[in-house]
Amino acid sequence: MPSEVYFFKPMEKKTHVIVASIFLSVLVWLSVSMNNEYSISVKVPLRISNIPDELALGNPVPSTILVRVHGTGWQLAAAYFSTTSSINIDGANLSRQRVILTGRDLGYSLDLGSSAEVLGFTPDTVIITIDTIITKKVPVIARVDVQPKQNFTIVGNLRVAPDSVYITGARRLIDRINSWYTAPKRYRNAAEDIDATLRLSDSLIGVVKVSDQSVELRVDVEQITDNTFRSIPISVLNNRDSVNILLLPPMVDVTVRGGIDLMSEMTADSFGASIDYDDLTRSLSSRFQPAMRVPAGLQLIAVQPDTIEFVIKK
Repeated sequence: MPSEVYFFKPMEKKTHVIVASIFLSVLVWLSVSMNNEYSISVKVPLRISNIPDELALGNPVPSTILVRVHGTGWQLAAAYFSTTSSINIDGANLSRQRVILTGRDLGYSLDLGSSAEVLGFTPDTVIITIDTIITKKVPVIARVDVQPKQNFTIVGNLRVAPDSVYITGARRLIDRINSWYTAPKRYRNAAEDIDATLRLSDSLIGVVKVSDQSVELRVDVEQITDNTFRSIPISVLNNRDSVNILLLPPMVDVTVRGGIDLMSEMTADSFGASIDYDDLTRSLSSRFQPAMRVPAGLQLIAVQPDTIEFVIKK
């Protein structure tokens, strides 16, 4: 059986040489470049720890500080890729209510994880306020924009559960907060009830603790319908003299608009029409417009007749 002989093509040898040359060139360039000096900015976490249990931060502080450093490429790489670099502020030493940390203070508290030279900080000052910690219950306000589809409407008010939360933080800050908002949410062309989970705002994260992270939203959306309820009696209120008042006519018909489900629950007894006796006695006319009582969630469209004639018999 004849033996097989393999030959390396000249082109393959040339390719290996080119690749090796490029690799060595990159190593030489990298070695030279990393020994040169540069200046860069590095984001470093700002950590405030050991705050006594009875105290709390009274203002938001930046979560990171931009540190401008100078050094060799190796030193800057160590600073840039360090997982332990941070600016550590010991809260146990913050005995005053308001402390201003300058660049020098930040430098003393900096652990860069590198021997690179520190040139400066952005921001170059950090203000820290502390105060007695308190807890307060506040209502939740839903920042929700719902636009129903054509011929649909929102029935009742938006509802969230829980409707209030407990917030904990520095007294002077918590005293100024009277409600807590959800993150904004928009709904367009809504044609059915909305049940959703809304995140609560985290605008003061790290400063104010909130008892809940989210709430459940409920919005009732129904198709619009119009309906007329007839023979609603008109009442005369505050008739202290007990005089006989003749109303012509004594009843009205009312047309309202609202959600179809809510409308199905309505009867003529759900509505009311009235006039105050004092308004009749002071009137310079023999006619008046009755005040209408319409259930929440319904829109008053028309009252027939829209004016009523009256006669006071003494």
